[in-house]
This record gives sequence, C-alpha cells and structure tokens, in this order.
Amino acid sequence: MKRRKWKKSEVAIAVLLDLVGVVAIVALVSILLEYRGGSSVYNDLEKYVILPDEQEDLSVEGAGQAADYTQTSGDEESDKETGPKIVHYGRCPQVDLVSLRALNNDVVGWIYGPGTKINYPVVQGEDNSFYLTHMFDGKENKCGSIFMDSLNNTDFSNTNSILHGHHMKNGSMFASLAQYESQEYYDSHPVLWLVTSEKSYLVEIFTGFVTDTDSDVWQIEFATKEEYRSWLDRMKENSMFACDVMPGAEDQILTLATCSYKYDDARFAVMGILREADQ
Repeated sequence: MKRRKWKKSEVAIAVLLDLVGVVAIVALVSILLEYRGGSSVYNDLEKYVILPDEQEDLSVEGAGQAADYTQTSGDEESDKETGPKIVHYGRCPQVDLVSLRALNNDVVGWIYGPGTKINYPVVQGEDNSFYLTHMFDGKENKCGSIFMDSLNNTDFSNTNSILHGHHMKNGSMFASLAQYESQEYYDSHPVLWLVTSEKSYLVEIFTGFVTDTDSDVWQIEFATKEEYRSWLDRMKENSMFACDVMPGAEDQILTLATCSYKYDDARFAVMGILREADQ
C-alpha cells in the first residue's frame, strides 16, 4: 500500500501543534507546582494555630477560653419587646503570633473563617506589591499572601482596615469570598475571626459585593461621622445577600478583598464589623 506523502505545510502545522501541546503541559505543571508550593508553606504554618474544634480535646486554663463567644443584639426595638438576643458564634482560635513574628516580622495578625479555607497569617509590606507575588516565607509564588493594605495602621485602629488576597483557582487564599454572592453561603458563614497581638475580634459580616478598583470602598478614614454613616449605607445597599447586621458610626470595620471575574479589574469585597472578643 502506497503511503501518503505529507505536504510541507501539513508537517509545519503538526510540529506547531506538538509545540503548543508541550508548552501547555509545561504551563500546567508550573501552575500545579506553584499551588503545591503555596499549600506546603501555609499548611506548615497551621501548627502555630489551635482552631476551636481542636480545643474541644484540650485542657485549657481559664473558662473564658473554652466558652462560646456570644454577641448581644444591638436592635433596640427588638430588645425592648423580647429582651437581648444572644447569638452563639463559637470560639476564637488561639494563635502563637510571637513564634510567627520570629519567622516574619511583617506579621500583623491571623484571619480565620469557620467552615472555609480561610486560615492564614496576615502580613503587611511597605507597599501593596511585594506580597502579591511572595508568600509568608518570602519566596516568590503566585499564591502570594493575605496582606493588609500598606496605608492601614498595623493595629487595625483605622475606621476601615483592608485585607487583600488572591482568588486562587484551587479555592485557596481569598477565593471563597466570592461565594458571599449567595444568600445560602452567607447564612452558613456569617462571621470570621481576626487575632492580633493586642486583641482578638469577631468579624460580623454585613455586606459583600462586586466593585471597582477605583471605587470608594477603599477609603480608610472619614472626615465626619455623617460622611462615614453615608458611606456605610452605600456599602450595605450594594450587598448581594440580606442580613440584619448594620454597623454604626462608632464601629470599626474590616474589608476583605479579592479578584472577581465579573469584568476587567473587578474586585469582590466582603465587609464586617470588628467586635472585640476575649482571647
């Protein structure tokens, strides 16, 4: 049987397709190695944290550490009719920030989301560029870090403290924030925990939405309480889920932000009230 003779153009196309396939495989392997490297680093850091479910089996000094954290409802009308509403949010993680700071002096806290993959140290660099592409250990990696905006005070004393993190396709870092566009997800994950050297906070989430990189979401201080109240009202109105939580003009809030794929340069922002909790 006579074999068909390939034309030069067909040979060139075949070679090109083979090269494209090789490049795609190399790129995929590179991405997988980045993910594995990021997971290894952050999984190793979890030894410095005792999560609430792990505390169940530990003998801890002081009843306050073992007790559930509760929050009294701020709804005055409701309180007059039915009395204070007590909501149980679980317990705050215990974090060895001293040891973490010995590894990286840029550590400003630890963020934890019960029932989510959010369980990371929070760092702050001199700018907002370094930790976009570098992990907690300083190694370059697309996972980056969860980092506080460089304009914020390290003690979370600003009116609006902002944390940034990547939306990784394997669900790590701040990828789960985008799920707050679902009412069901919010209902199951209404709070986060933030642990710092000075204080621990329950982060009571009140809004989540898609926004722009140049919106006023990123404002950290306000000239007057009236300006702040107006800003809070706008943030609440943007929410993709419904809830009864609403911050007042005396409250400080935490904004967590990640990339959204709704449109170019879109971000998904989740905001919560910082409620001081017992450590």
